[in-house]
Amino acid sequence: IDIPPPPPSPTAVMESMATTTIAASQYDINLILSTNQSKTDRHQRNVLRLFDAITVAAYSVSSPYLPLLTFAMVRYSLKNHFHETESAFAFAGFGYFHIVFKQDYVRGKYWADVALRILKQKRAISATVRVEWLVHGHILMWFSPLKETSRKLFETYHLSMQVGDFRTAMFSLNLSTRFAVFEGENLQILSRSIGSNLKNMLKHNSECAKLAVLDAVMVDEIRGEDSTPFAVFDGLFLNDDDLMKDALLKKNMNLLSNIYLRRFFSSFWAGDHSSAESCSENILSIPSAKRPKLLSIYFTFFRGLIAFQQYRKNQSDDDLQKGISAINTIEVWLKYSPSNFENKLILLYAEQQASLPNIQAARNLYDASIKSARDNGRVHEQGLACELMGKFLMSVANDFICAKEYLKKAQLCYLQWGARKKASMLSKDYGIKADDVYPVSNPLKHGRDS
Repeated sequence: IDIPPPPPSPTAVMESMATTTIAASQYDINLILSTNQSKTDRHQRNVLRLFDAITVAAYSVSSPYLPLLTFAMVRYSLKNHFHETESAFAFAGFGYFHIVFKQDYVRGKYWADVALRILKQKRAISATVRVEWLVHGHILMWFSPLKETSRKLFETYHLSMQVGDFRTAMFSLNLSTRFAVFEGENLQILSRSIGSNLKNMLKHNSECAKLAVLDAVMVDEIRGEDSTPFAVFDGLFLNDDDLMKDALLKKNMNLLSNIYLRRFFSSFWAGDHSSAESCSENILSIPSAKRPKLLSIYFTFFRGLIAFQQYRKNQSDDDLQKGISAINTIEVWLKYSPSNFENKLILLYAEQQASLPNIQAARNLYDASIKSARDNGRVHEQGLACELMGKFLMSVANDFICAKEYLKKAQLCYLQWGARKKASMLSKDYGIKADDVYPVSNPLKHGRDS
């Protein structure tokens, strides 16, 4: 559907949300379920199906009309006192937009629960998969361990394949894999997994295939390998520059933001903060990129770390404020899921203290972040905290012996993660090798087991 510009104004969107919120405030979850009509006439059901189809299409291209469609479908369902399986997706979307526009995570979770209870009442598996993809991948992720979210989405992928909803299956598989990548699962295993699924993904959902290829490129760059993911396109796209041209031509803001995010994350892990910051400005210029989602967590986290390190170089108040802004954001998220955000927030606190500089406070916080990352099974973030501690000790405290010990620990973590290129960078920059202290013959354990 080619909807002409201009897009709806922010005022129009918020007014529609306010109207919908007033209508919804007259119902609690039990009233919604108890007033559900036992039978919906053909006309009403067709309206719901039409709303549902358009809403799903709008989501896949990050349409600016998606909020208005969602709110209209919620109001239609409430007004007519029926809540079919198609309504569940709208209620879940209503919850999602509470998070996007109001940062109201609790209310977002409430409407996600409404959607899940409607599905449970209707017992419609075909509709369940799309709602579960939205609920687990975009709402409950703020309340549940991210590794658990990855597992839930993988289950949704299998269920979607069973019922023949291949498009949702690919969305679920792609998002499940992304959670696994950013939560520190082994990169070599993930690279093989992404590669083995690309052809099937391209067959059923070409947009997901493009996103998966971007993930594969990022994993390759961190590993220092080339799995040739673009080969799946048979010459149509040779690199992400070609994907960017395609995104700009089709005004696909979701793909465009994902390209910039891929470049940002690759630059961060390569230590190229200048390129990462340049990418971040492009990301922030895309409205849909600002919506809270998995990649928002790591974009906020990494951008905060970069900001504090840039502040120590340039003493720019703007950089300091960027770092503090990242802290403020993650402090909000921490309230809903400490296990997801504790080690990240502590590491940002450490970088803030290192910027003052408050040497002992920074050292204590770095160690606390290392422990938290280890306890929560994030070996890559354990490595990152060790690396930043080592660099801090070397640059400020002049404690070179202790600094090298932390850098060696960082290298071990990166090797366990599968980030051989990142580990090699530490060898090149600081002249260290992991087997200087830890013999290669000793098998590496996962961070939380060591």
